[in-house]
Amino acid sequence: MRAALAALILLAGISAAAAAEVRIKDYKFVPEKITVKAGTTVKWTNDEKRASHSIWFKDEGAAESERLLSGDTWERKFDRPGTYRYTCGPHPEMSGLIEVVP
Repeated sequence: MRAALAALILLAGISAAAAAEVRIKDYKFVPEKITVKAGTTVKWTNDEKRASHSIWFKDEGAAESERLLSGDTWERKFDRPGTYRYTCGPHPEMSGLIEVVP
């Protein structure tokens, strides 16, 4: 019984570690660069009061995310190591970088 409980606690810790967050504030991605392990899900949250934003991995040829209004979120899981650059569709001066390591 104790071994099963310890395994559940360990798995819960692994799940919690497999997430990262980027906030959108003052027309910037905060932080602008993050490093995560493969298998991590990154969540973006729009903290702007009056602006909509999107997440666009343009270099990959991926479609732009839907527009995020104030308080909206969008997520993407990164399974493969690499460098992933992205911008905001309506505000291309906003940019961010996700570095995925094994």
